[in-house]
Amino acid sequence: MTDRESPATPEGPQPGAPAPHAPADVLPDAPVQATGTAPTAVGTPRAEEDPAARRTRRRKAVLRWGAAAVVCALAGTGSALAVTAPERTDVPGLATKSDGRYVFPSLTLPPLPSGSAVPKESKSRHAADLRRLLLPAPREAVGSLAPTALPSPAATVSPTGSASPSASGTSPALADRLDCTTLLADEKDPARLRTLLVQYACRAATAREWTASDGTRTRIRLLSFGSSKEAWPVFVELRDNGDPKDIDGLRSVTPPDWDMLYGVNFVVRETTPGTTGTPGTQPAARVAYLSAGDIVAVITMTNPGGVSAAAFQQVVTFQSALLA
Repeated sequence: MTDRESPATPEGPQPGAPAPHAPADVLPDAPVQATGTAPTAVGTPRAEEDPAARRTRRRKAVLRWGAAAVVCALAGTGSALAVTAPERTDVPGLATKSDGRYVFPSLTLPPLPSGSAVPKESKSRHAADLRRLLLPAPREAVGSLAPTALPSPAATVSPTGSASPSASGTSPALADRLDCTTLLADEKDPARLRTLLVQYACRAATAREWTASDGTRTRIRLLSFGSSKEAWPVFVELRDNGDPKDIDGLRSVTPPDWDMLYGVNFVVRETTPGTTGTPGTQPAARVAYLSAGDIVAVITMTNPGGVSAAAFQQVVTFQSALLA
C-alpha cells in the first residue's frame, strides 16, 4: 500500500476566520489623514516677542498698578477725614447721648494789675477785676444774656446801709458790674443777709445768667470783700440759711467728691427729685455756695425737667477754677 501525501494547507487565512491583529511594533506612528495631507508638526516654537512690544506691555501694567495704588490711598485718606474731621457725637455709630454738659470757650485767667501777685492761699485777695473772674456763658446758651432783671449797676453798699452812686456818676464799661445788694433780690428773706453785707462792707458784685437749649437756667453771683475774714461770715450765712426765691424744698447733701482746687470751700444744696410734679431722677434745682478768699459765689441752676448733675458739676468746677 502506498502512502498518500496530505494536501498542502494554504498559507492564507481561511474563509470566515477573523483577521489577525497587527503586532504593536508595526503600528504607524501617526494616523494618516484622510485627505492625504501631511500631519501637523507638534511643539513648534513660537516666534520671539518684539522687545518694544514687551516694554509697552510692562509700562501699561505699571501704570495700571500705580493708578490702583493712588485710588486706594485717596479712598483711605477720604475715609480718615470723614471720621476724624467732625465731632465724635456727629459721626454715625459713634454718637453718644449727651449727659447735659456744656461747651464753654477757652478759660483764661484775667491779667493782674502791675505789681500784683497771684493769690496762693485761701486768705489772699484777688487783685484781678471781679467781672473778669466770672464764668462765661456756654455755646448752648440761647436768647439774651443781659441780666435785665437785676438791679441797676454803678452802686455800692455804704456803711449806713444805703446805696450810693459811683463817684464818676457814669455807668462802668462792663454792664455786669452790679450793686452788692444784687443777691438780696434772689432771697425769700433778705433781711439777715442785708445786715451782713453792710456789716462786712461788700465792695463789689457781678452776675451772669443764661438759659441753655435744654431749658436749664443758670445764675451766677460773685461778691467781693476786703478780706477772707470779711467774706467768710457771709458765706456761712448763705451756706446755712440761704433760701432762694421760686425754689422750695432745698436740702443739704453730702459734699460731692469733686476735684476742686485748693483754697475753695463749697456746699451743695438741691431739691428732692420728683417733688415738682415732673417725674424724673434729677433734682429740679441745684445750688452751690462757694468761698474763695475774699470772694463769695452763689451758683443756682433750675429746670422743671431736672438739672443735669454733669452740667452742674461742670459749672461749679469751672467757676471755682477761675477763683482759686
